[in-house]
Amino acid sequence: MRRHTERTPRNRTLLLPRPLAAAALGGALVLTGLAEPSWSATAGAAAAYPGQGPCPPGDYQLCINGGPGGFTIRGRTFSGHDNAILLRNVSDVTITGNTFKNLSGKTGYAGVHVKNSSGIVIRKNKFTKLRNAGHMHGVYLVNTTGSTIAGNTFSSITGDPVRIRDGSRNNSVTGNTFTRSGTYAIFSEWRDHRKGESCGSANTVKNNKYGPGYRGTPLPLIRWGGRGSGRTGPDKLTWKTCKSPTITDKGGNTRL
Repeated sequence: MRRHTERTPRNRTLLLPRPLAAAALGGALVLTGLAEPSWSATAGAAAAYPGQGPCPPGDYQLCINGGPGGFTIRGRTFSGHDNAILLRNVSDVTITGNTFKNLSGKTGYAGVHVKNSSGIVIRKNKFTKLRNAGHMHGVYLVNTTGSTIAGNTFSSITGDPVRIRDGSRNNSVTGNTFTRSGTYAIFSEWRDHRKGESCGSANTVKNNKYGPGYRGTPLPLIRWGGRGSGRTGPDKLTWKTCKSPTITDKGGNTRL
């Protein structure tokens, strides 16, 4: 049986064939199994990645909360749930070569939902047909820093394909392709001032290709500082509520 080896920044080796099963060999975590086209984490299943555990309400497929980080999630298809991956309180995780499709539901947030984390790399994945009753995102970064979204394709996504929130900073969106995705912008920022959420800073967008939004109308590349008014009933969304731009266009972005 051939096994795929990932070398981590901490010189720890994880073996990642599929389906995944954990075994202790000499104190190290070794993951073994055969390839399969699609996978879903279930309650009580053996931990497949460091920090993996039960998911909170919201119908996620894979949830990582804490742990040492320094590993890769590669080559999987996530489908048929409200959301796919939730990362919390973790650093240095790479998500690459995966497909996120047909995700929808009342609690849909994103294909990749990241909270209170840093150094997350989301690269060369496919996000398609993500929708819910509101505005579902491809990647949603909340209070997350120093992360990269590069070389992915996003299509048919109801919400803004990349969304940041609550003080997210130093994140880059580079070399992606966006088609038929977004409600307000391709890359947007939201904050709930009623919860004391802060503005982000130093986020950049560069060398992306983008077409019309989900409903076929042209969208701006960037909108930042968005928040609701807090009135009774649906909030009136306003933009540029932060003192300075939190997302900067670094050039090379072209419309399809």
